[in-house]
Amino acid sequence: MEVIEITVGHQGAALTGTTNEIIQLAIDRVSSLGGGIVTLLPGKYAMHDSIHLRSNVVLRGSGTDTVLWKPPSVSSPVKGLNGYGLYAVAVDHPDKFDIGSGIFITDDLSNAFYDTVATVCWKDGNDLGLSKPLNHDISARAKGTATTVYPIVCGYDVENVRLEHFVIEGNASENKYIHGCRGGGVFFMRSKHIQMANLTVKDYNGDGISFQQCINTHIENCSCLNNAGIGLHPGSGSVGFVIRNSTFRGNKEDGIYYCLRVSYSSCENCIIENNGRDGLSIGHRDTDLIIRGNLVKGNGRYGVYLRNDAGGRSGDRVLIAHNEFQDNCADSGNAELFFDAAAEDVRLIGNAFTAVERQRDSLFSGVYVNHPGCIGYIDGNRTSGYSLLSADSATSLINFSTALPEQALDVEHKPVPAGAMRHLNG
Repeated sequence: MEVIEITVGHQGAALTGTTNEIIQLAIDRVSSLGGGIVTLLPGKYAMHDSIHLRSNVVLRGSGTDTVLWKPPSVSSPVKGLNGYGLYAVAVDHPDKFDIGSGIFITDDLSNAFYDTVATVCWKDGNDLGLSKPLNHDISARAKGTATTVYPIVCGYDVENVRLEHFVIEGNASENKYIHGCRGGGVFFMRSKHIQMANLTVKDYNGDGISFQQCINTHIENCSCLNNAGIGLHPGSGSVGFVIRNSTFRGNKEDGIYYCLRVSYSSCENCIIENNGRDGLSIGHRDTDLIIRGNLVKGNGRYGVYLRNDAGGRSGDRVLIAHNEFQDNCADSGNAELFFDAAAEDVRLIGNAFTAVERQRDSLFSGVYVNHPGCIGYIDGNRTSGYSLLSADSATSLINFSTALPEQALDVEHKPVPAGAMRHLNG
């Protein structure tokens, strides 16, 4: 089967240019023909807006010599009240914004998914026309702002997309922060069958990679390095994602943050180190997870944290096996793994807990259980220099056993059940 391929580069390519506009032109052309490959030749490309992905498209770089770079951001206060659903926002300084630039709009009353990322489509006086409607009322009274920050690469409602062999350089020192519900070096929303391979996302003022409400996302041989937010942020009900042979290092917040109701995933053979908060953080209704064969070291707090959850449903049916946890709690904390939730069926098998560069006192442990409702199984783990298991009280250890269930977790050997995706399919 013949597949169309269009090259983009500074010179010697089918399409010649150095900005997101020429890359977008190639993607839209390939998409109009039913899909294909866009190959970026070596060079540094300035991203004045996101690359907006289309279904059935491969975006392929030329390795570390292909760099997508974020120019410095500009910002302006908004004017007056800008109502929910409008395709425009009024700002004090419209001259700072160009038609075609990406824009992030927020205020003190807006947050997370209520914020808006769009493209400036037109200008009229103080009004900036938007490609997407405002998700919330935005006002000057609530200190509203418009800023040219956005994902470098994004996909909304796309499927069968592959990203490979390029670098995203976020230029964090010259850009304002954008959170992972609307931004990231790479960002996907409501998308299916996404593959990322041999990507590096570094120095982005936000999360490295974020995907929300997605099905079947595969991340292999990727790196999220020194980003100002989370390294990897799977969230908002995402199902069936695989993370393999990837590195999450030096991010200011968590290495990997399982956000809300993510399930049926695996994280295997990764390096998760020197992040500012937890190596891996698991929260509300995040279930059916495999965390296996990883090196988790030197993170600011816990290697794995099961977050406290008022509903009591953080971390059900989680396998944590054959990992090496080393020198976590670099800034605070009393254990490599901290379980602060009433999780059901957490299995700890064959993990190594070691102190290489840090002295541990008698109060430190490999696993600390801080909730009496946590039900766990522990087998074949080993520690060096401190106790394996401790708790806030003897009551919290009542539901921990060294006798493993005979049956493996479903996530280990069964496909994702159809019912696990109903909340995303309407």
